[in-house]
Amino acid sequence: MPELAWLRIALSGLVLLSGMLGVMTTPSLAEVAELGAPLRGPAPYSPTGADLSYPQCGLPLPFDQAFAVVGLNYGRDNTLNPCFGEELSWAALQTTGDSPEPDVSVYLNTGDPGNSYLGELVSDWPSAGITPFGSCLAARLSLHFPASGQVSLSCAYQYGFLKATQDLAWLRVAAARDNLPTAPAAYPIWLDVETSNSWESATELNVADLQGMVAALQGSGVTAIGVYALPAQWQAITGGANSLAFGSFPGLKDWILGADSLQAAQAECSQPPFVGSAVALAQFPTGTFDGDYGC
Repeated sequence: MPELAWLRIALSGLVLLSGMLGVMTTPSLAEVAELGAPLRGPAPYSPTGADLSYPQCGLPLPFDQAFAVVGLNYGRDNTLNPCFGEELSWAALQTTGDSPEPDVSVYLNTGDPGNSYLGELVSDWPSAGITPFGSCLAARLSLHFPASGQVSLSCAYQYGFLKATQDLAWLRVAAARDNLPTAPAAYPIWLDVETSNSWESATELNVADLQGMVAALQGSGVTAIGVYALPAQWQAITGGANSLAFGSFPGLKDWILGADSLQAAQAECSQPPFVGSAVALAQFPTGTFDGDYGC
């Protein structure tokens, strides 16, 4: 039998067997249009990942993401996402790693409510603590609110420091439960800064709050820290503070949202950073969760 004819029969048999077994996961022999034609190369490299948090509780999680960013909080800076442990484990075990981005990152909600919000005392607003801005001190608000911390740079800094400290404690517990690395330094941390959370009208207080969060993260060994925001919202909340406003930490990176497609997210990578040294991630919608493009 001529070798060429034999080879064609063999190829046909292999394709038939592959179809019977339901195994057509890689570019198949059938995709070689003709003998002698050049083989197709791998699909174009696309470093896309996903970010998940409490809205995805109970939903099927994707299994084909290169990396993942998991939300630790339940929409507010003093709450815990009830599915955080499950989602953190998914991110560690099910992402493919086919990207320069770290397989697993974590994002934290932020906020600076002051000592009262919508007429109610903020129960976890600090009234003591030594900060780079001096001491956070108690103040008498009224007969209804007999004592609380002052609305000051020092108390705002202390509030952010304490929120990040609590977040890292939650992270350690969730990681230990699933035998994942418990050191906070194992996870890049993103700060979610959006106007949907509570903020002071004085932007310098909000910057001090974020400085406190960064200091707590640094003190726990976290070296990869970034900010997730719309540039316009970052401007409204912080007055446009850049990385120099964060003292000894000039290496913050940007995660930008607002793109309506993967192509638009790719274009966001060329935008000037709004706070840090570069745009590292760009978010885009992908259905029941958000996709992210690694710049």
